Amino acid sequence: MSKLKLIRLCFWFYLVRTVVSKDDLYHEVGGELVLTPDKSTVPDSITSIIWKHGKNKVAEWDQAFGGLDIYGAFKERTTLDNTTGELRISGLKKTDSGVYSVEFNSKLLKTYTLSVLKAVPKPTITSSCNPDKTSCTLTCEGDTTDAEPVTYSWKVGASAWEVLDKQIDVNKSDTGKSTNSYKYICKMKNPVSEEVSDPIGQRFGPKAVPKPTITYTCNSNKTTCILTCESDTTDAEPVTYSWKVGEGAWEVIEKWLIVSKSDTGKSTNSYKYICKLKNSAGEGEVSDPVGSVFYPGEWTLIIVLILCVDMLVTMLVL
Repeated sequence: MSKLKLIRLCFWFYLVRTVVSKDDLYHEVGGELVLTPDKSTVPDSITSIIWKHGKNKVAEWDQAFGGLDIYGAFKERTTLDNTTGELRISGLKKTDSGVYSVEFNSKLLKTYTLSVLKAVPKPTITSSCNPDKTSCTLTCEGDTTDAEPVTYSWKVGASAWEVLDKQIDVNKSDTGKSTNSYKYICKMKNPVSEEVSDPIGQRFGPKAVPKPTITYTCNSNKTTCILTCESDTTDAEPVTYSWKVGEGAWEVIEKWLIVSKSDTGKSTNSYKYICKLKNSAGEGEVSDPVGSVFYPGEWTLIIVLILCVDMLVTMLVL
């Protein structure tokens, strides 16, 4: 092969590579496609234009025959400008996806790869947690049929958006706080649209409350006492406190219960007291009951002393 022929061959390889270019395009279902080739690369006057979808013709204009033809499923929604070669297709369908090519004067000028996608839906976040609610899996849910490729991003608290998977794992200790008070938001995005979920708040419930105990302190003459429902409620708040006095019904009160010696109409107040802790983690825990918290009255002590003396006298006589 002569040097001149080799130079010409290289030139034509270069020309083909530079003239026949390819674009990747994304459009939404129902949208409009506009393809405008650069006819400046065609040295001769344009006498014919052919657009194809794959191997099938979309539109054709030929100066010699003086007519314009639109083919198949593209009729009624496609136009071709025979001056510029611009092709417009409205009401895009999923089936319009594929490779489009344009020929000027029977020579391939350019190809386009079109993907027609549905818009992504507004996602929702669902969660699934382990039994003790210390670890949860969050899922960014939404029907992405005909909307792929879809990317998923997450925003946790005040942090920046981060591209992650459809699911993320979060732990109760992630924030450095036992309740993990972060808000979580997810985003779906594809090349034609994006949508953001509503935020969800705390995913982790409090831990179960422990069994409480009742302690009490009384005034000096033992006529009034303060009962306290004691327990370590760290990581269990919010907690409600209930009390049951004697045969009465449970009553939601404070952590403390004030009782008086005269409450029962008896000087010894023989009621039993029980307290209960409860939170959203379960049914709650009940303390062991405590009995009378008041010492016997003054007359009761005198009667006891008399009985003791009488018993001692009887024993001495015998």
